[in-house]
Amino acid sequence: MPHLIQEYAKNLGVKISNPIVKEHFFPVLFDRYITISVDNNASAKNYKHYSVLLFILKPFLEKHKIKIIQLGGSHKIEETETALNLPFKQQAYVISKSLLHLGYDGVLNHLSSFKKIPTITLFGSTFANVNKPNFSSSSSLNINLEPEWDKKPSFSQEGNDISKIKPEVIAQCIIDLLKLEKCQVNFKTIRMGNFYDQKIVEVIPTSFVPLKLNPNQELFIRADYGFEEESFIKYCKNYKSSIFLNSLMQPHHLERLAPNINNLFIFPNRDEDTIPDSYFKTLKNLNINVVLLIKNKKDLNYFKNLYFDVQVRAYLTSSDRYEGFNPKNKILSARRLISKGKEYLSPAHWQKNLDNHNNVIDNNDFFAEIENFYIYEQN
Repeated sequence: MPHLIQEYAKNLGVKISNPIVKEHFFPVLFDRYITISVDNNASAKNYKHYSVLLFILKPFLEKHKIKIIQLGGSHKIEETETALNLPFKQQAYVISKSLLHLGYDGVLNHLSSFKKIPTITLFGSTFANVNKPNFSSSSSLNINLEPEWDKKPSFSQEGNDISKIKPEVIAQCIIDLLKLEKCQVNFKTIRMGNFYDQKIVEVIPTSFVPLKLNPNQELFIRADYGFEEESFIKYCKNYKSSIFLNSLMQPHHLERLAPNINNLFIFPNRDEDTIPDSYFKTLKNLNINVVLLIKNKKDLNYFKNLYFDVQVRAYLTSSDRYEGFNPKNKILSARRLISKGKEYLSPAHWQKNLDNHNNVIDNNDFFAEIENFYIYEQN
């Protein structure tokens, strides 16, 4: 397929020429930095694994005293030094002083290439040849990465094939283009969980420890793992919360805490009495949403029929080993389970008292949480 700019030129009857870009000064605090352009609004351009990429690159960047500046995006990637939402001319200035630019196929990557900045472009909805940087005098300054297409790209703003590009591939390209040293990336993706990047903070209310949460971040109180009344009340009073329960909690105990409680997740048991409709109505009057979570997939339809006016969902139904399992594999996760001041990456790690531990665990409780993990291999 021809490049987009060739199609535009042909249809408009004009010649292709180099763009003219006037930069506007913007003060940058760092002498050595790379830039990353981010777009959270178009899923086809929203690369999900920047946090993993920067985790891989961290030792290399720290060694060479290189900072990371994020351009655009609705929220800051934690591992970046700063996030800037600037007019185009100031973005042009920032990019012109960078050591390298990385981003989706868009105007900033065309600009970076035109400025003779080493440029890595990620493609998720078009073939690389259709929209790769076109104004660079040296192809050695450009690397264009696209997923292994199992179907034709959509050429739309929807879809997330861009996130099929493995972060270790991008990391190696960055190291190679910077030409600061020859080294091989020591990281191999094994499995990308669908929810590994969701920032979830859970706490077991057996003791109270003050937590630092982001504004408007919800706390998940796992009273199904352990319960101490005074600690439970303190968490509910201090944080907007959702609560997990193995058994019913009477509404009058929740009434004074209700303004801070968003959801009540209950694990029902077939051997126990049916929950009366009045219970759900009382909680509804307190503006507490109730969801029944079913651990055994075989029981899902039974509970849906029994409580057809209530939300009933399956809970972590998978418990099989993933393909390529190796006990030496490691995990990344944005989720944290807190108990008595210690942080764990999963309930399976908590059960084995393995804080500060990121190896996989060979049991069903770990595999049930598989979508919360980014699993990798590192020698």
